[in-house]
Amino acid sequence: MFSNLIKHFSSTIRNCRFASSSLPKYSTNFSYRQHLVSDLSNSNLIDTSVSLHGWLQYRRMNSFGVLRDHSGLIQFILPSSLKQQRQILKQTPVESCVHIQGILKKRPEKDMNADMTLGHLEIHVTDFKVINTCLPTLPVDLSKFHESDEITRLTYRYLDFRRDIMQERIRFRSEVISKVREFLLKHSFVDIETPSLFRRTPGGAREFLVPTHIQGGGLFYALTQSPQQFKQLLMMGGFDRYFQIAKCFRDETGRHDRQPEFTQIDLELSFVSRENIFSLIEQLLTACWPDSLDNIPFPRLTFTECMSRYGTDKPDTRFALEIEHTSDKFYITSPVSLKNIKNFLADTNNIDYDDNTRKFSINKTNDENEDLIQMGKLRLKLADLLEKEYKIELRKKRQWNFLWVTDFPLFTPMTDDKTKFESTHHPFTAPIDEHLSLISSEKHWST
Repeated sequence: MFSNLIKHFSSTIRNCRFASSSLPKYSTNFSYRQHLVSDLSNSNLIDTSVSLHGWLQYRRMNSFGVLRDHSGLIQFILPSSLKQQRQILKQTPVESCVHIQGILKKRPEKDMNADMTLGHLEIHVTDFKVINTCLPTLPVDLSKFHESDEITRLTYRYLDFRRDIMQERIRFRSEVISKVREFLLKHSFVDIETPSLFRRTPGGAREFLVPTHIQGGGLFYALTQSPQQFKQLLMMGGFDRYFQIAKCFRDETGRHDRQPEFTQIDLELSFVSRENIFSLIEQLLTACWPDSLDNIPFPRLTFTECMSRYGTDKPDTRFALEIEHTSDKFYITSPVSLKNIKNFLADTNNIDYDDNTRKFSINKTNDENEDLIQMGKLRLKLADLLEKEYKIELRKKRQWNFLWVTDFPLFTPMTDDKTKFESTHHPFTAPIDEHLSLISSEKHWST
């Protein structure tokens, strides 16, 4: 019986495998909501009755208003005959949840609003209801003209989600994840959910500990930093192509650029080379990226090249401004006698500066890595300055310069203590063939 159920279920999955691609972008299925604002662009709906649910974006006096849902904005008008509804509208705070029903009409040409997608249409209301009111003043400013500070927006995140930019980002994220799943399933990957509670695995980032009452208490689980060990076990168990949209937890709240929890596209596959992985990721990004990617395969730079040229292992290559390496010697290429050189160098006043020239010196230090990192940060600051203050477009906003950074060192000195080492990224890497002999060589472990 169970085997028959599995066969039936598998057949059903095959029949509807990628049916999601045929669904409309916005749907009112499984809801008593009849229309979304975006539906009103259908010219067949003009002069017909429409019914919408959404939020009151704006109201003027007691007769005009703008309704908003996640798909757009539409103006509505309450005729003078609806005295009771007009009074209700007058007393309804902006951002309240409302329902309107009415006839969709073309607006007079003189009243069309070019700033709205549906500025040529309006709804002549026949029924207006308030589903739920909100406070007259919200703690978060949801208007397009002002933005509340980040702390306030995070505190009232559920209200911040109403803003257009947040709606777009969350829905865009959902679309990308859907395309990622579709691509990987198409290439025989299996979506497997791994546990979030695990035993402690010291050696990486600090872990969040979860107390449990098992065996009388005093014991703890640790939230997983990543599914790394689980996916390696899955490879051993015969699932040679695995993926999941994985939640990871790391207790690094002391660092401003880290999140205590984040989501990553986690995947693993067996019997592959580095070139196979390069090709897989390039095709995956091409499948889910909103713009076309023309630079396939992606260019490659070694870690050493990146640090030397850009001062970072994640360079922005949309603009040049690379780090120039100078030596402690300089050369005179024009013909000149030694006597004249000595006379010139004897008096530094011989150097003539223009009025607009700033005098500066180049100092050499003994910490090359730290210098490169600081130069890399300065490079980005200069790009910001040139774009903001001097209006020079160095980096096109929709220019995607993906690249592979290869040959990372396994360990690098710690930022706080240069006498100690830490994993540059993570230790779950295999040595390259040329270095295999070094692992068994005692002299390389004795220093």
